[in-house]
Amino acid sequence: MHSDSHIDSDRAPLEVLPRVRPPRQWRRFFETVGVVGSLFLGGFGSGYFWAARNAEAQMTRQREDHLAEIARLREAFGDRLSSLTGRVNRAADTAASAAQTAGEAASTAQTAAQVANQAAKTAAKELKKP
Repeated sequence: MHSDSHIDSDRAPLEVLPRVRPPRQWRRFFETVGVVGSLFLGGFGSGYFWAARNAEAQMTRQREDHLAEIARLREAFGDRLSSLTGRVNRAADTAASAAQTAGEAASTAQTAAQVANQAAKTAAKELKKP
């Protein structure tokens, strides 16, 4: 006796095989996860796009601000440096003339020392004479 309630799955056509479907709760769960996941990923993607665009604009603005600050500092300190250059040159000239005067004074002192040495030798010879 052959019963039709049992179908051999290896030989039966697909239309005759029983359809296996997950339970309704599982289908609802996967549907909910799909919808929430889509919302989350969509929000994440649009937020990332907005943040990247905003960061690019902010970096451009920050670069312009940095360049403006550098130009301002160059102008401010450039004026001070140019005024200091004249003072430094005058101080260098004064130091050079002071060094020249010190050199002349040393030469004069050396000459005076030689004259004093010669005078001392002459005085020593006079004292040795009987």
